[in-house]
Amino acid sequence: MNQQDSQDDNLTDQEVIADLQNQPHLMIKLQENALLVAESLRDNYFTNTAKFITYLRRAMRQADLGQRKEQILSAKAINDLNWEKVQGEVVTFIDGGLGQVQMSSPVPILLRVGSYRVRTGERNLAEREQFGYYPVILGDLEGGSKERKDFPDIVRITAELLGGLSALKRTPDLRVLMFHGPLVYMMSGYAGHTPFTEKDIDIFLSHYAQQPELAEQLKEDFLNEAELEIYPKIAPDRCDEWVARRLFEPLSWMAFLYRQLIKEAKQKKPKTIITGVVERGQLREFSEKILLPRIFTGLRQKQNINFFNILYGRKDLTSPKVLLDRLGYTDALLLSMLLEPGQFSEAWEIQNKYDGLSKGKITLPDESYATDADWSCLKLSNEIGFPKVQGCYVKVSETTEPFRVEVFEELGKDQIVEAARRAYLYARVLPGYAFPVGLDIVDKYAKIPNWLTESYSKLIKYHLGVSLQNGQITDAQMRNIIVQSIYMTKRDWLFRPKV
Repeated sequence: MNQQDSQDDNLTDQEVIADLQNQPHLMIKLQENALLVAESLRDNYFTNTAKFITYLRRAMRQADLGQRKEQILSAKAINDLNWEKVQGEVVTFIDGGLGQVQMSSPVPILLRVGSYRVRTGERNLAEREQFGYYPVILGDLEGGSKERKDFPDIVRITAELLGGLSALKRTPDLRVLMFHGPLVYMMSGYAGHTPFTEKDIDIFLSHYAQQPELAEQLKEDFLNEAELEIYPKIAPDRCDEWVARRLFEPLSWMAFLYRQLIKEAKQKKPKTIITGVVERGQLREFSEKILLPRIFTGLRQKQNINFFNILYGRKDLTSPKVLLDRLGYTDALLLSMLLEPGQFSEAWEIQNKYDGLSKGKITLPDESYATDADWSCLKLSNEIGFPKVQGCYVKVSETTEPFRVEVFEELGKDQIVEAARRAYLYARVLPGYAFPVGLDIVDKYAKIPNWLTESYSKLIKYHLGVSLQNGQITDAQMRNIIVQSIYMTKRDWLFRPKV
């Protein structure tokens, strides 16, 4: 054992405290947590957290040296990838933004999904970058439950999936498809929305791919699958009616689009890396399901199960869930204190994406009564359900929290490593932000800035007032004004006011 190994094994609480104090973002988060936990935990919250982290770091180092059988956390380096190795790769970044005008109510009226495609290493700007644009006016949609707060979310998720699918269709040599946000959201919260009509889907598909026949084929493929497999399980009593009316139940439609993404990626050689990257996430599943159970198992084997109760002065810290509930730790916070820059955590299957998918009610367009539905068939089914998702955490710098990377398990074991390596490489371009640069660009591109909507709300009010006085205004004219107010040009974010 060399001198460095000895120092790591003899790590002291004071050394960890000094290390944490040198990371302002951690200090701020720990101080916030200290204000939210029980009063009995506040006085020594930071010091006790440092002792906890000292224990974990010692255990990790002992496992690496073979002095401990069980591994607490497997962390590996991913800083070996450089731009020369990815020379010529084509990458597309996807993100969506909502625009709203403050008139009678702050309701979003337009969604736009932006795509930013770049060929790494290309010196010709015209060949290197390409932007895509997919606007959807929420008021034009007949389906979806507009009274629900999450209505814009299901529209955005659907449009982003179609934007990604379009990128796969249009780009034969696409190597990486990266979404801003989770690759798959917590889907159970979106159950029960009124189904989309075929007209709605035509609006979504108006910017899909380059050939209209591809859009038509996508619709027919879903409706055929819905008739034979999906709707008989979700709503057996009304399956025939749903098919006859050509309705697109939102969760089923999204699950279908996820499977289409995987299908298209598999046809590429090599397979396209599809990933979602989440910043400032509040997930704690890795800590609750992977990290802390290993710690509790080790403590039981050593008959030291009261370790946490003694450390924090409690009597109820007897399980991972209770520990996280009481102390407010999240995956990002704990891994900020355990990972080194340039490392990523081991991958795990994220299991809470589809928790709660069960029986419920759904209302069809032009109906006022609810129909029974059962979405449990969409849970992790290779045939009609949502796909399995793996995740890991990547730490880029000492001044930022790790971000979470998600991939589809079905696309292979190498997806999570390759996605993490590229996300880290892209994030190194923005060392102060430590987030993939392409996602930062497409976020600005898709976002509808407040200064723009506020300015054009005045234009809308003016035209509305004049038109009302003259008695001459149509819905189409009003819609055109609204579209003009938010759509503008493809690069309108470049003309934002300077601070």
